[in-house]
Amino acid sequence: MLEWDDLRTFLAVARHGSLSAAARALKVTQTTMGRRLEGLHERSGARLLQRTPQGFILTPAGEEVMGAVERMEEEALRVERRITGQDSRLEGLVRVTAVEALGSRVLTPILAQLHVRHPEILVELSAQSRPVSLARRETDIAVRIGAFTEPDVVARRAGEIELCAYAATSYLEARGLPDFATGAPGHARLVFAPPEDARPDMSRPGQDWLTGLMHAAAVGFTSNSHEALLQAALGGMGVAALPRGMGDGAMARSEAQPGPTLVRLETPSAAPRVGIWIGLHEDTRHTPRIRVVADALHEGLQAVGAQLAGA
Repeated sequence: MLEWDDLRTFLAVARHGSLSAAARALKVTQTTMGRRLEGLHERSGARLLQRTPQGFILTPAGEEVMGAVERMEEEALRVERRITGQDSRLEGLVRVTAVEALGSRVLTPILAQLHVRHPEILVELSAQSRPVSLARRETDIAVRIGAFTEPDVVARRAGEIELCAYAATSYLEARGLPDFATGAPGHARLVFAPPEDARPDMSRPGQDWLTGLMHAAAVGFTSNSHEALLQAALGGMGVAALPRGMGDGAMARSEAQPGPTLVRLETPSAAPRVGIWIGLHEDTRHTPRIRVVADALHEGLQAVGAQLAGA
């Protein structure tokens, strides 16, 4: 008889297309994932996945059972969420996923204060832009820029972020202030490109706004990381649209210590603002340790709201 781990392996490889990506999703080694997949094929007596130069694809047998296995996963996760929802302890692991722009610089200090009050709660913070499912228990709490669209997610707006244009003084000394009225010819813009597996509905308000202001500028650097864009801007590579808290934080640090200096640029159109949302799954939102962490994040984000939104 096939075990649930066998079927989870099948789903992960089918969804991600490679052993390495599937292994990361299930938090096992690539070697373990490969061994599980071969074991699945041996025990089932059929090959459900076929390796190609572009990655693993479903065989006809795999296509036939894919829907049934997904329904099994949905039921198994529903049971797990219901059990977790009955846990009344203020201790244990709570997994938080957040966009990189908020993770280390904004949320970590909030979680440090939470740790003083509830040291038995262990928070695992993962900063990433890829789709993370609350329904599949990939995380307990998601902090996202933009509203949630998934079913069975309970979300609260916790504030907003203003995205402004920044450049290093060394860059401005070399090229002068960009002329946004003419599209900033002769300048370079630093482009935020979401990762390939980012949410399909993931918007890029800061990037779209900056592109409109600097449509005549060359692309000087591209990254799926706001932290990398910040470092590129500090290095004099061009103009970047950065979250206000991140950019102003770098300005404050550059004033306090020697090194590259960042400048927030005046722009003819108002910088865009986007909402910060905290989401939990309906089945686990009453779990005390999850609720305590979510409430702390909500209160902490509201407390630093002026800094993030430039109010």
